[in-house]
Amino acid sequence: MFRKLLILFIILGVAAASASWLATQPGAVKIEWLGWRMELPTSLAVAIVISFALLLVFLDRLLRAIRGLPRWLGGRLRQRRDDAGHRALTLGLMAVSAGEPAEARKYASRAERLLEAPQLTGLLAAQAAHLAGDHQAACSYFTALLDDRETAFLGHIGLMRLAIDDQNSAKASNAARAALKIRPASVLAASHLLRLEAHQANWQAALPALDVLSKGQKKLKTKEGDLAQPDALLRQRCALNFLQAGNFLVKDRPAAIKALLVSLKTNPGFLPALIMLADLYLDDKAYAKATKILESGFRLAPHSLIVTRLKQAFKSNDGHFISCLGKLLVKVDARQKRFAYHLVAEQAQAAGMDGEVERLLSESKALTETADDDNQPLWQCNSCKGLQEDWQAFCPACDEFASFVWQRPIGATPLLRIN
Repeated sequence: MFRKLLILFIILGVAAASASWLATQPGAVKIEWLGWRMELPTSLAVAIVISFALLLVFLDRLLRAIRGLPRWLGGRLRQRRDDAGHRALTLGLMAVSAGEPAEARKYASRAERLLEAPQLTGLLAAQAAHLAGDHQAACSYFTALLDDRETAFLGHIGLMRLAIDDQNSAKASNAARAALKIRPASVLAASHLLRLEAHQANWQAALPALDVLSKGQKKLKTKEGDLAQPDALLRQRCALNFLQAGNFLVKDRPAAIKALLVSLKTNPGFLPALIMLADLYLDDKAYAKATKILESGFRLAPHSLIVTRLKQAFKSNDGHFISCLGKLLVKVDARQKRFAYHLVAEQAQAAGMDGEVERLLSESKALTETADDDNQPLWQCNSCKGLQEDWQAFCPACDEFASFVWQRPIGATPLLRIN
C-alpha cells in the first residue's frame, strides 16, 4: 500500500514539475483555417493536445468495455455454472464413497446438466447406478466410456466389476483382458484377471497376468534396497505351474514334468509338486532323479509321503534306509527338525529297531524347543488361518487362491508321540 502511494506521489510531482516548466516557456501557436485565425500560448497548445489524446484513449477503452460487456457477463455465468457443476461432481463422488446411492444419483444428474464433460459426469453416473444396483444403466454408462480413448480403460474396469457382481466369469475375464491390453502394466486389471482365470481353471491363461503382477512388484524395493517378490506371488506361480502340470499329465507327460520342475524351482519344498514329480520319476525308474528331489524336499518340508517315496527310490534294506534318513536329519530346516526326527523314528519302529527309536526321540528332545514344537505341520491358509490336511488351490473358507502353507499352526493338534 505504501509503495503504491509513493509511486502516485512521484507521478504527481513529475506531472506538476513538467506543467510548471512548460508554462514558463515562451512562444505562441498560430492557426489559420477557413478564414479563422487562432493564436494561443505554446504551453496551452501542448496541454490541449495531451488532453485530447487522453480523451481519445478513454473513449476507446469505454467503447471496448461496452462491446465486451455481454461476453464478460456470459463468462461470469459460465464460470458460476462450472463452479456449481464441479461442486455437484465432488459431492457425487463423496456420496459414492460414502455408499449413498440416492445422493450420488442426484448429484450425478445435476453435474450432467451443468457440466459439458461427459467423461466425468458419465463415470459418476455409472458409479451411482452401480451403487444403486441398476446394473443395466451402469453398463450403458461404462459402455459409453469405451468410445473415448482416455476413458476406455475405466470403462472396461467398470464392465468387469459389473460382470463379477453378476457372476459372469467369462464376461469379466474378457473385460479384464481388454483393460490390460490398453494398459499392459495395470496391476488392478492383472490381479482381477488372475483370480478370474484361476476360478475357471485356466491355469495357462492366468500366468501372463501373474507376470504383470511380478513386474509391478519388482519396481518396489525392500528396505535394504533389494528387489523382491512377496510370498503370495511366489506361491501363486508355484501353484499355477503345478496345476498346469496336472492338466498335461494325461496327454503330454514331458510337458507335465517340465511344469513341475518350474514349480519346484519357485519353491523346492512345495509338497504337491514334489510328490507328483517323484511318482513320475519312480514310474520311469529314474531313481536318481527321484532321490535328488525327494531329499531336497525332505530337508525343507519333511513329510510322511516323502519318506515312503524315498524308501522306493533308495531300493535298500531297512537298516540302510534308516541310516540314509538319519544323514538327512542334519540338514533339515530347524523349524521342521523335531517333526523330521519323529518321522524317521516311525520308520525305525516299523522296522523293529527299538534302540534306534529311543536314540532318535532322545535327540529330538535335546533340540531347542519353541512354543509350537509339539504341533504337527498342517496346511494353513495364510489369509484366514484356516487349517486343512491336504493342499487345495482355493481356501474353502476365504476363497483365496494359493494361500496354503505347510507349517506348524498355532493351536493345531499336537504332534503324536511314539512310545
